[in-house]
Amino acid sequence: MKKILSAILTLLVASTLVACGGGGGTAQVQAAAADTVLPASAATVALVPNTAFQFPSGVTSFGTTSTTTVAFTSASATPTFSISSDGNTATGDTTFGSCHFHITASTFLPPSPLAVGNTITVNPCNLNANTHGQLANGQGQSRSIALLLGSALSSGTPITISINEGGQVTINGQSAGTVTLTPVTGT
Repeated sequence: MKKILSAILTLLVASTLVACGGGGGTAQVQAAAADTVLPASAATVALVPNTAFQFPSGVTSFGTTSTTTVAFTSASATPTFSISSDGNTATGDTTFGSCHFHITASTFLPPSPLAVGNTITVNPCNLNANTHGQLANGQGQSRSIALLLGSALSSGTPITISINEGGQVTINGQSAGTVTLTPVTGT
């Protein structure tokens, strides 16, 4: 009887080790399932100070049809901005809900929407970070980020983005939000 119990115990231990994989397994590699879309706000534009977003075909809401560059030039509750196109510039401050560009100085002449004293409201107004497929390993990578203003999407601008194992996205060393992760197959 003692031999039978010993044999049963040996089988139980062996089957437990096989079921558990022997304890030598590794965690599944994860990657971002999609790009990260961040609605523009004082906090999100502070992630990209002085980043020049170029719109090769202009921005309809601004009344521009040639290359237009937009940059948020401060990190405050109402960040300042600079817009340039065709040798003209406009500056002012921004509030959010959508993006509300309040023009306080400008070389654009009326009736341009970018003339002094105007406020331009643009919706949607998002930062689109290229995170799709990026490994969730906490390592910073040069990826691109673009600014969406209404139907106009800027060219991608290089920026450092990392994603940790929990899906936390970091842009330029600052927490930016989360992204859904998916297992990487074929590794």
